[in-house]
Amino acid sequence: MAGTVGEKTGRIRNLLILIGALFAVGTGLSLQQDFTQARKDRFELAISSGKILFRTIVATRTWIASHGGVYVPVTETIRPNPYLTVPNRDVRTTDGRQLTLVNPAYMTRLVGEILTGEGYAVHITSLKVLRPGNAPDEWERAALERFDKGSALEYSLTGPAGNRVFRYMEPLKTDASCLQCHGGQGYKVGDVRGGIGIAFPYAPFEQSIRSSKLRSIATHAVSFAVALAILLFLGFRIMKLAGSLEESRLQVRTLEGILPMCANCKKIRNEGAKATDPGAWMPVDSYIAGHSEATFSHGICPECARTLYGWSGKEPPPAG
Repeated sequence: MAGTVGEKTGRIRNLLILIGALFAVGTGLSLQQDFTQARKDRFELAISSGKILFRTIVATRTWIASHGGVYVPVTETIRPNPYLTVPNRDVRTTDGRQLTLVNPAYMTRLVGEILTGEGYAVHITSLKVLRPGNAPDEWERAALERFDKGSALEYSLTGPAGNRVFRYMEPLKTDASCLQCHGGQGYKVGDVRGGIGIAFPYAPFEQSIRSSKLRSIATHAVSFAVALAILLFLGFRIMKLAGSLEESRLQVRTLEGILPMCANCKKIRNEGAKATDPGAWMPVDSYIAGHSEATFSHGICPECARTLYGWSGKEPPPAG
């Protein structure tokens, strides 16, 4: 009997272990998905950051181009642009101040110098440069070549692990205002004549990814611990109830079905035995004792006591 109970509780225990293992695998897969999503979200945030900065620079360039450039005082940091060959590039005010014309390209370089202090690098470049300092590096050259083939956006992570840099670049299209300086290079309105590259450290995004991973690990660990505790509690309860039920079932064996009984002597025929087989019929008490946990004690009922012993009913019945 104990072996049967042990087998049932063992099966339940194995089932609980399987459920726990499946839940652990599910938790691991969910955690991995969170990690992947965190990396994807931060990478998309870096793309958005590059795009916003590019749009801001382009808006500034558009405003300057629409005004034909702007004049600013010449200083130690702002000198006349030797690559800008237009009339009245340098003028002097009536009070003697010297001004120089700043075009969109020069303004882009000035903005880049300011952003350098914030960790950003802004570089205007082209495959046909007027200014040597605008020559593309290897990554920018590959991006510019893809722009010529129809690409509208280029970005990637470069550099060694722990010191990676996010690089972003979009093309610059030629419009009518550009032809004053670049018409001699063979560009036409609508042509891709270069691009603006933006680079910034990816470390803050990686730090954000690590923070997100730690939060996800803590959340999944708590959820797994709670679920495991519930599973163990319910599992032990089920095992205990299953053991009690099996013990009760083994203790109470019942006789079921139709029993073939002799109409005269009331013996019962064994299951599967033929009526003519020797030993096929047995007394009721022997049959029940062999098919249940019941035991018998014997006595004499009043009717049999009268028949067998002539019991009158006044004295105690004879003992069985």
